[in-house]
Amino acid sequence: MPKCIVLALSLLFTFTYRGCSAPPKTQEEVPSFSYAEEVELYSEESVDVQYDGFVNTSELEYLISTDLDAVDQAAKECTLDWSNSTAYYDSEASVWKIVFVDLGNTPEEHEYQTIYMSEAGKTLLIAYGEE
Repeated sequence: MPKCIVLALSLLFTFTYRGCSAPPKTQEEVPSFSYAEEVELYSEESVDVQYDGFVNTSELEYLISTDLDAVDQAAKECTLDWSNSTAYYDSEASVWKIVFVDLGNTPEEHEYQTIYMSEAGKTLLIAYGEE
C-alpha cells in the first residue's frame, strides 16, 4: 500500500510540475533582434540608459544557451519587482536582450528594464522606461 501512495504522489508531482513551467528555449527558438540597431537608438547623454556600474561584470565559466538561464543571469541586475520577462537573442553579436516588466497597480502603469548582456553573462547596457 505505501508503494502505491508513493507512486501516486510521484505521478501527481510529475504532471503538476510539467504543467506549471514551460521548457527552456534555445537561442534559435527565441525572437531575434539587432543589438547594433538598438544601441544606435541610445545616446551617451540619455538619462534612461546605464553604461556601467553593473553587477554582472565578469564572464561566466559557460555560455548562456537558454532563455531561462539568460533571465536568471539578467535578473541579478534588475531593480524592478518584475512580473513578466521576455528574452531575445542576437546571433550576429552573441548578445541576449531581456525585458523585465513591472505591470504596476493599474493597467496604465508599466515600468520596464531592458538588460543587454553577452552570451557569457556580462552586462553590456541597461535601458529604463515607463509607459
